[in-house]
Amino acid sequence: MRAFAIESYGEADVLQKYDLPIPEINDEEVLIEVENTGISPYDWHVRKGEQEGKINFPMPLILGWDVSGVVRKVGSKVTNLTVGTPVIAIQKLDKNGGYADYIAVNQDTVVKKPESLSFAEAATIPINGLTVYQALIKYGELQHGDKVLIHGGAGAVGIFGIQLAKAKGAYVATTASTRNHEFLKSIGADVVIDYKMDKFEDYVSNYDIVLDTQAGDTLERSYDVLKQGGKLISIRGPIDKEKAEKKGITAYFTWTELNRQDLIEVVNLYGFGVIKAHFEAIFPLSLVQEAHKLSENGHARGKIVLNNKA
Repeated sequence: MRAFAIESYGEADVLQKYDLPIPEINDEEVLIEVENTGISPYDWHVRKGEQEGKINFPMPLILGWDVSGVVRKVGSKVTNLTVGTPVIAIQKLDKNGGYADYIAVNQDTVVKKPESLSFAEAATIPINGLTVYQALIKYGELQHGDKVLIHGGAGAVGIFGIQLAKAKGAYVATTASTRNHEFLKSIGADVVIDYKMDKFEDYVSNYDIVLDTQAGDTLERSYDVLKQGGKLISIRGPIDKEKAEKKGITAYFTWTELNRQDLIEVVNLYGFGVIKAHFEAIFPLSLVQEAHKLSENGHARGKIVLNNKA
């Protein structure tokens, strides 16, 4: 099968085309013929070697852990999935991903694709959706009427977060460059702050939840805009528990849990139209290097998707 993989860490040009065997499946796995693969920032963080030593990756390593496609084989212990089923899947991070014609995935992280979603839309969902759902619902305990600040509103995480928070009845502020302001208001943001021109703390105070996607100085300044008992949730950088205690808030650094029930909840939000998928661009798999470069520049609006059939 055709695959794009890396044998060493580095810039986008380390992604090279390979002819590899179609993966074998075990009793609890399904073989998926991949239609589309979503690119997350995690993909290029791995490509650059930033996760080296943290996870035991196979080499050559096929990146891309968000996929949509059709089940072509099922293991003997697989339930609820049959050959020919259109699916959405998240690959476990220590396994080969979706920049290929086929992928073998454990049934625990594969769910049926709603008919209302295209394969390209489906590939935007898994990791970003799970990350935000768990951050806001499980850690943030988001309630109707909460005031929520979401950093990086125009990214794939931010776009999902804004829509999820609004669906739950929250008042939502977000940060973004000027070109994205009208778009973010159109998907529900109540306040959009230009992070290049203004300090978010001049517009936001006494908030219930902050979802940090930036780390660094943005994370450090976020402690000050929360009310007593508020929650700071970062998906990018470590939190300062001592500082949080002094401020009377709770702070979390979250790592996405590959939880099947959470994935079903997230997919249903899209399937029923509560949340809509948005992507910056669709690249043919053969142009995966260019797709990585676009993702890495940090200015993509929503997800970047690969068309594995092109």
